[in-house]
Amino acid sequence: MDSFLIGVVISVVLLGLRWFVFLREPRPRLPPGPRPLPIIGNMHQLGKNPYETLRQLAKTYGPLMSIRIGSVYTVVVSSPEMAMELLQCHGQVFSGRAVPHVMDVCEFSKFSMTFGPTGKEWRNKRKICKEIVFSERCLEGSEALRQEMLQKLVDHVGAHCDRGDMVNIHDVVFMANLNLLLTTIFSITSPDTTMELKNIMDNVFSLFVPNIADSFPILKPLDPQGLKSKAELNVAKLLAKFQDFTNERLENRRNNPKKQDLLETIIDITQGNDFNFTTQDINYLLFELIVGGINTNSSTVEWIMTELLFNPDKLKKLKQEIKSIVGEKGQIREADMACLPYLQAVIKETFRYHPPGPFSISRASEADQEVNGYMISKGTQIIVNSWSMAKDPTIWTDPESFQPERFLDNKLDFKGQHFQLIPFGAGRRICPGLPLATRILQMTTAVLVHNFDWKLEKDKDHPDHKEDKFSIFLSKSIPLRAFPFKI
Repeated sequence: MDSFLIGVVISVVLLGLRWFVFLREPRPRLPPGPRPLPIIGNMHQLGKNPYETLRQLAKTYGPLMSIRIGSVYTVVVSSPEMAMELLQCHGQVFSGRAVPHVMDVCEFSKFSMTFGPTGKEWRNKRKICKEIVFSERCLEGSEALRQEMLQKLVDHVGAHCDRGDMVNIHDVVFMANLNLLLTTIFSITSPDTTMELKNIMDNVFSLFVPNIADSFPILKPLDPQGLKSKAELNVAKLLAKFQDFTNERLENRRNNPKKQDLLETIIDITQGNDFNFTTQDINYLLFELIVGGINTNSSTVEWIMTELLFNPDKLKKLKQEIKSIVGEKGQIREADMACLPYLQAVIKETFRYHPPGPFSISRASEADQEVNGYMISKGTQIIVNSWSMAKDPTIWTDPESFQPERFLDNKLDFKGQHFQLIPFGAGRRICPGLPLATRILQMTTAVLVHNFDWKLEKDKDHPDHKEDKFSIFLSKSIPLRAFPFKI
């Protein structure tokens, strides 16, 4: 009994000493932030529009702020300077990904460029995209396919004019962009195939909503919202369709000449010796090119047309610029884009005013790293609040006003070098499809403006025209509907 008591006393003393040493040990200086509650962290503060809440919190705690989203420790970046520090200066350390629960399916976290680890295979895929798939030579070679599909967009909208119908801008542009991508990548023009893919993709897009399993990883095996099971079904369907397209092309190549599209280029890569790139890799690359680009482009064109229709002086200015280059009835070419500075300014201002995603795709720290005097530990989730930077009056003059003219007298661009404007990300993880997405976005906007006059369905002062709907994409809450008129 005496020895038992002695053991208890010794244990209590040792535990006390250990706690005392722990309290005296120097701790890393973490980024400041609001005090989290037990279990839920700071989730109660995020509200309906987390990007706005985090912007307000950053005014108190600074541009490098820490919060807990459920049980996930997160650092929020809210200034260009801090974004550059993390994404460029310490780009290798912060090149990891916080993989969403719905994308942890079909080995996506292994083969995907977006969510996969940044090892040798990832670097090879990035090099393939930069030097081959999205090279100027390759994109110029497929321009004729895009021109053909843009003419079909003009014909489709023209048919609405003849009937006096309104056009749902997002839906029309979504289908046009899907047709553009399918034509550019696969040379596919079948309406039935297009609709089949659209239906699958609609199911995939429905997955990108706030998922409680991302905030409480302990719940992932339970899949409380059923999102992962839905993801496994629909992501697998889309990957299988791409595999079918690839298999069919491989069969056709035996007896037929090559087609001038991206799939031919990608297959050539798998059959060469320069890269360790397989036919399995093709499916994941195609998934990311199509799913990653189409909704962003469609929503951006919808926002562009919204701002132009609610600012008729700017629409008139853009029409006049295009007319001065291609004439009243001339056909716009991709080479003309360099001669349309106001069109470029309209697109840049739309990316600023309506960023495609309020947050960049989450990063994860690969190691402990000190930034701006604070320690960001390994495994920390990193969020860049692009929406906050877009509305910051210390960065932009009159940020709540749509003013393309702000981009006419400076060289600021959205290609990852200017951290005030990074809709495609920046650093090592910048979107590889940016060159193709830019061409499609520019040309789609130009043909809609050049070939038609537009009249809004609702009055100009309708209060809801700029309201957005929060998800991974920042889309309009009320679709833009307008009457087209042939010029």
